[in-house]
Amino acid sequence: MKKSIIKFISLFTALSLLSGCAGAPVQTGDASEGTTSAPVASVDTEEAVTTADEEETTVETEAEIDYSSLSEEEIYNLMVERSLMTTGDMTRMANVFKRAADGEDIKAAYIGGSITEGYSDNITLKTEEKWVDMSTKWLNEQFPDSDITYVNAGLSGTPSVLGNVRLQRDVLQYDPDIVFVEFAVNDGGETIYKNAYESLVRTLLTQDKDIAVVLLFTIIESGHTCQPHMSQIGENYGLPMISLPDSVWVEMQEGRMSWSDYSADQSHPNVEGSIMIRDFVINYFEKVMAAYETSTGTVDKNLPEPVFSGDYADMVFADNTTLEVEANGFTPSDNGHHWFKDGWQFRADTGASLKFKVNCKKLAMIIKVNKAKTFGEAEIYVDGELTGKINSNRSDGWNNPVAEYLIDNDECAEHTVEIVIPEGQKCYFGIMGFGYCE
Repeated sequence: MKKSIIKFISLFTALSLLSGCAGAPVQTGDASEGTTSAPVASVDTEEAVTTADEEETTVETEAEIDYSSLSEEEIYNLMVERSLMTTGDMTRMANVFKRAADGEDIKAAYIGGSITEGYSDNITLKTEEKWVDMSTKWLNEQFPDSDITYVNAGLSGTPSVLGNVRLQRDVLQYDPDIVFVEFAVNDGGETIYKNAYESLVRTLLTQDKDIAVVLLFTIIESGHTCQPHMSQIGENYGLPMISLPDSVWVEMQEGRMSWSDYSADQSHPNVEGSIMIRDFVINYFEKVMAAYETSTGTVDKNLPEPVFSGDYADMVFADNTTLEVEANGFTPSDNGHHWFKDGWQFRADTGASLKFKVNCKKLAMIIKVNKAKTFGEAEIYVDGELTGKINSNRSDGWNNPVAEYLIDNDECAEHTVEIVIPEGQKCYFGIMGFGYCE
């Protein structure tokens, strides 16, 4: 059946590429600049790795289906249906669709890693080949009187810890009506990821605008996915959830598909895989459209208690355009990264320091890391005390940004923070920005 499924979606490929791109997407970055490669973020420990095989999420009636009697279209449609774990509370999305039907302009945003950015097998997919673009294009076709645009805030190799830091700058400042969240393969299972992911979700749900939030769970060839704990968060807040572990992964385990049918590397969807994700998203949209006229209403903004933590919500991004610092040896720099053009860097052996005051309970620093001896180590001082050291030379680094917490307290207070490069260490150290919670 593998060839049959691929034959079926190949028709969608041809149609998609011929039809072009509708709407006016708002792009916030070009994946071809400033990086050497874009692997999935590494998982820190073996305990953090969760595979789809460990999660019992298959549809109960699946065993009763005689696949030998089905056409390739029927098999594909079953996979699409299986991708939707739940529509959740439809109120937010129904309200958005009602406004779109009335001719109001709508903005969608997509935040995640390289799967959202549109990276595949060491290339960046063409705009019209990305599931983000194709999903938004479909919405434009359903609501021709509304101009539906989008922001692609996918950033290769980054987990929700960094996504939470940049949420305000890269998503919320565009005032989105719809936000898709995709970090299931870049996150691990440690507490730091669970807290950041849930805090990001809570930030979206507590905005003045009733943003329609959709969670997308992906998977890599090894079977790693964070769907188990992320779906607990989605269930807690009644959110729609779309699952590749429950759809393409099941097809692969049953022998009806192979990994190469979905991806040309270990993690990123190829064009056919991107079309699959688009179809999963459309399937969800269609479920809401069928009921949106009776599902609109007032959104309950009283959130339940967190599953893990919401203490990292409402994080504010700061760089050299907004943060006053005393810089000795550090100079303003874009650090060669297209998403973080207003940071600081040190490149010498004279020693350096970057000092500032901040009122916060949580503080994260974004640094540039690489597997290179020239990337140095910094000492971190908070209120005059050495609290730790951060090394930017990492075995899994590839000139990518990484967020590290410098302050992680329960109460907000004013702190003096100093990043010090000891004298005599000839190195490069790049700071791309900071994120803090008050």
